[in-house]
Amino acid sequence: METERDRLKHLLIILLEAISIGPSSEDTRAQAIQDKVSAAGLDEADVNGLLDWIESHWHPSATGAWPREFMPDAPSPETFRIFGEADREALSADAIGYLIELSNGGEISRLQLEALIQYASFIAVRPLERADLEPVLEQVLFRSQRPGLTGGASEGHDSLH
Repeated sequence: METERDRLKHLLIILLEAISIGPSSEDTRAQAIQDKVSAAGLDEADVNGLLDWIESHWHPSATGAWPREFMPDAPSPETFRIFGEADREALSADAIGYLIELSNGGEISRLQLEALIQYASFIAVRPLERADLEPVLEQVLFRSQRPGLTGGASEGHDSLH
């Protein structure tokens, strides 16, 4: 088992060295890999074994997924929100009032309120007005994945660009 591991490790090193050679044609790079593999006494079965091992540890479905921890922790029902200077730098009084209206009306949860405020603080270059909140609401509440700074459902984009 140890010799098999050493062979695969050696093969991996050969492949990584060949990839890092720099700009060259595919044919030249493929031939360089084959030459190095043959010179090391390795064969096609070794290459296939390494590729099988890599594939068994690679979960393609997880690579494109965004982490879902973009929402802040949910405030408890006993807490209250104090809007500080940082909030006023990101949101105008009218925008804060609108978010409070949505929260008090049950249209957004306390968790969503915090996520909206947090996202607004990331994108605001000046205090956002009430009219500026539409894309913020869209990005935080209606995107199927983690909000990005551009794109969005209304633009027909599912990924960041």
